[in-house]
Amino acid sequence: MSQSSQSRILSWLSALVLTLLVSLPGCDCGSTGADTRRYPCTQDTECTLGFVCLEGVCQPEGGPVDPPDGGTDAGTPDGGPTDGGPTDGGPTDGGSDGGPDGGSDGGSDGGTADGGGTDGGADAGTPDGGSPPQPTQLNFITPAQTMVAGQCSGAVVVETQDSMGRAAPVDANTNLVLSAQPNTGFGFYRDAACSTSAFVLTLPAGSSRATFYFRGTVAQSVRITVLISGMLPPLQNETITPAAPAIVSFITSSQTLPAGGCSSLVELEARDAYGNPSPFSSQTRVALFAQASAGFSFFTDAACTASTSEAVFSAGSARTRFYFKGKTRGTFPLTATVSGLSPASQDETILPAVRTDLCTLPLGARSVTCPISPPQLDLSKTLLMFQASSDDDSPDTASLRCSLTALDTLTCSRNDGDEGDDEPEIDIVWQTAELPSGLKVQHLQTTCGGAALRQVTIQPVASPQSTFLLVSSEQDGSTQGDDDFYTASLAATNRVDLQFSTPCTPSWRASLQVVELTGATVTRGVTGPMSGTSLTVSVPSGVNLSSSALLFTYRASETDDSIICDRVLRGVLSPNAITFTRGANATGCTDADIDAISWELIDFGARASAQHVHVTMDSSTSEVDMPITAVDPSRTLVFASGQSQSGQAGGETDYEEDDVIGASLGWHGLRTPTILTVARGAEEGTARWQSTVLQLEP
Repeated sequence: MSQSSQSRILSWLSALVLTLLVSLPGCDCGSTGADTRRYPCTQDTECTLGFVCLEGVCQPEGGPVDPPDGGTDAGTPDGGPTDGGPTDGGPTDGGSDGGPDGGSDGGSDGGTADGGGTDGGADAGTPDGGSPPQPTQLNFITPAQTMVAGQCSGAVVVETQDSMGRAAPVDANTNLVLSAQPNTGFGFYRDAACSTSAFVLTLPAGSSRATFYFRGTVAQSVRITVLISGMLPPLQNETITPAAPAIVSFITSSQTLPAGGCSSLVELEARDAYGNPSPFSSQTRVALFAQASAGFSFFTDAACTASTSEAVFSAGSARTRFYFKGKTRGTFPLTATVSGLSPASQDETILPAVRTDLCTLPLGARSVTCPISPPQLDLSKTLLMFQASSDDDSPDTASLRCSLTALDTLTCSRNDGDEGDDEPEIDIVWQTAELPSGLKVQHLQTTCGGAALRQVTIQPVASPQSTFLLVSSEQDGSTQGDDDFYTASLAATNRVDLQFSTPCTPSWRASLQVVELTGATVTRGVTGPMSGTSLTVSVPSGVNLSSSALLFTYRASETDDSIICDRVLRGVLSPNAITFTRGANATGCTDADIDAISWELIDFGARASAQHVHVTMDSSTSEVDMPITAVDPSRTLVFASGQSQSGQAGGETDYEEDDVIGASLGWHGLRTPTILTVARGAEEGTARWQSTVLQLEP
């Protein structure tokens, strides 16, 4: 037969077989045994759908399966073709079907049905409930937790599961890596006391669950993750809340303030032992302290007008606020205390209201620039006082003026200076006073233009009754004469008049400060001529000596003789009058005419307290110490009342031999808080001052 004929016959036979298979009726087969075979279990989730865990094995819902038949199946495994031999009840099938039968063998042996009994051999079929679950995912089976900072959590349990969410043990030891984000102040542990750290756990073979614990010290939400090879990591958000308040802390930075300046906002925060903000459950007061010498005051408002001694935490709040100001220079700890909690402390720095130093104009030099440290904050709120003195007898070398030229410098100059050796070295004691509020200063420089009257235009002042003048000058010439002395007067709200008895020297220059001080009361006047050794001006409203100071200028004529005692003055305050004197009790010091005295009586009120010290320095004496009531040097000005040449240094002297003005000009300073020192550049004759010690209340 040819090959092609064979192929046609095979194709025909194949089609016939397929047709017969399709047309045959379905097999009325019994059970395959898959629904009755035993599979060990511990819980329902380990059994397949429709089965439950009973007596340690998976069994159909509704009752157990038939008991085993107790015999050995002599044919092929149940559910396959018929055995081809007699029934099970007698002789064997001729072979074991490889496994426990679990009941009837579910098929026909080709003869009579089994009728019961056991088949006596191992069953080669599939266990009850299907194949063992295979782990495909890892999940948390305990809920997210909220814990107080520092406390150990409850148990956190993760489980390997199959795709249906049923527990699925792992086949081999498996590492679980624990991770947290953020991880600051957060850790994992193996035990419920959180004593043994754990970053990697081992899930033993045959197990599906692992347990761990956590603890956090930072109040925050933390996402924890468990990493396992081959599966997506599960995520769970845990919450850490603050523990009870344990300490109070400053959350604003330390501040540096001018004396009397109101601080920026100061905030306090209650925190637990781990540094977390921790609200108080009820209103809580915090006491505020600073050392007494610092002169601190506390306030509830940003303008520092509502004073307090405490701050208050509202119920449910972890923060409170306050403001402060200080009077005394230095760095001081500021302390906040809540009963039962650790206190908070922070250093605050107060700049001096009054800065002072010594500066020297070198031999032969025309001017000198003196450093100011620490620098001023605002020149428009800063005034300058100074005293200069020497043993020189010429105005062009001995008379100085000084002015503020920058926040950190002042400049002093004299009219003559040719870099020779005939211009003496002059020491300058200077003081600045800066107040954060209520003080406004105009700094002006002027010349006289060779006239007897110089009118200086100024920015209008708000109130002449709270305005006073500070002046100093330099000039050419060899004799302290008519053109070296002048009166300075506030003639109008926008004008200061500088008046000489004769036309001034064109080289004359002056530094002028127009000072407005809120809270001060200024009484002013210009006297007539002073012909003798004294002149008294009545003050009907009275003089409050504890808060007042005197400043004056004057003009002179008939000063041809080269003496000094008849042309320098001292001013003295008393409860109802101002007295001007010259000559220091010498009777021959009246040759020059004092044509007019322009005076200003400044009552500082609550802005300052004053002491007046009568200072006498005998001939051949250049320095004297005087006791005073203790003051705070960082906010105290010391000066004499006479001003024109060389600052606020002027007093009187009985010296008649020459016109050395340094015999009556005194440097003023505080040796200690209780000692005023006055010194002069020329040890000639007796000199007297009424010196003022003015402690500011910034």
